[in-house]
Amino acid sequence: DLITEILMMLPVRSILRFKCMCKLWFSLISHPEFARSHFALAATPTTRLYLSANDHQVECTDIEASLHDENSAKVVFNYPLPSPEDKYYNRMIDIVGSCRGFILLMTTSGALNFIIWNPSTGLRKGISYLMDDHIYNFYADRCGFGYDSSTDDYVIVNLRIEAWRTEVHCFSLRTNSWSRMLGTALYYPLDLGHGVFFNGALHWFVRRCDGRRQAVIISFDVTERRLFEILLPLNFAVKDQICDLRVMEGCLCLCGANIGRETTIWMMKEYKVQSSWTKLLVVPIYNQHTGPPLLFFPPVFYPICLTKKDEFLGSNHKTLVKLNKKGDLLERHARCHNIGCGILLRCGVYRESLLSLPE
Repeated sequence: DLITEILMMLPVRSILRFKCMCKLWFSLISHPEFARSHFALAATPTTRLYLSANDHQVECTDIEASLHDENSAKVVFNYPLPSPEDKYYNRMIDIVGSCRGFILLMTTSGALNFIIWNPSTGLRKGISYLMDDHIYNFYADRCGFGYDSSTDDYVIVNLRIEAWRTEVHCFSLRTNSWSRMLGTALYYPLDLGHGVFFNGALHWFVRRCDGRRQAVIISFDVTERRLFEILLPLNFAVKDQICDLRVMEGCLCLCGANIGRETTIWMMKEYKVQSSWTKLLVVPIYNQHTGPPLLFFPPVFYPICLTKKDEFLGSNHKTLVKLNKKGDLLERHARCHNIGCGILLRCGVYRESLLSLPE
C-alpha cells in the first residue's frame, strides 16, 4: 500500500520507467484502476504543450519549464502514422485536440479518418469516418474530441456548419458507431480552430445566419447530444480580430488578437452566464515585442495556455513567448515551425496520463 501511495505522487514519465523494476511493479502500474486513480489523485500532474514540428513529428514541452530548457523539458514523438500499405499513409496529419491524456489526430485530403493517441504510453486506435462518403470541407467542417463521464466514453464530433444547415456527426468509442443529428439554427464559422472541450461540451466560435448575424459560441454537450449557444461579452467586436477559444484557470476563455495592435483575453467566470465575462488581460504590443521589427509580420500575441505561475504561454508568429498578467515579456524563444495564425491549428496542451481506452 505504501509503494502504491508513493507511486501515485510521481509524474507519468517516472512511473513508466519504474515498470521495469520488477514484475510486481509492472503488474501494479499496468492495471487500469491504477491509471484511473493516478489521473484523479496525482499530486503533480504534468501539462505539456504539443507543437507540430512537421508532418511526421510533434514536440511536447512541459509548460512550467523555461522556454530555453531543451533537454529535460522537451520530448519529440513520431506521429503514429498508418502503415505504408494503408491508403491514407501519405496524407497530412492534423491535430484536433486533447482529452484526458489522449490527442486526437486526423488525416485530411478527401476522406477523413482519425487516430486517438496517448503519447505517454504509445497507445493508439484508428477510427474510420463512415458517414455517407462525406468529404471533409476545410471551410465548413469543424471537429472536436471530448469525454462523456456518465458512460466513460470518448467522443469524436464533426460539426458541419453551412449557411443552409448545421449537422453534427458524433462517434462513440464504446459503441464503435457514428450517429447524426441536425441543428435547428444556422451558422457559419468565424475561426479555423477545432472544438475546445470544457465542462462536458465542445465549443466553436461562429456567427448566426439570421438578420442580426450575431457572433456566438456554439456548444455541443457530449452527454446529452444537443447543441446550445453561449453569448459573447457585451460590446465584443469581432471585426479585425483573430478570435480563438481556450480553457484557462478552469474557465472558458475567449481570446481576440488584433494584428499589429493588442490582444484581449476574456474569461467566463460562471459557465453560460453572459454577465460573468471578465476582461482578464489586454496585452499592449510594445510590451511583448523586443528587438528589431519582424520582417513581413506585424507583432501579435496568440495565447495558448496559463501556467501555474500565472504566466501566459503563447506564440508571436514563429516564436514562443511567456508573459505575466501585466502583459510584460518574460521569455522569448524561437521554436515554432509554423507561420502566423497557422500555429493555432497545430498546437495545444494535454495532460500526461496512463489511461487506456475503454473496451
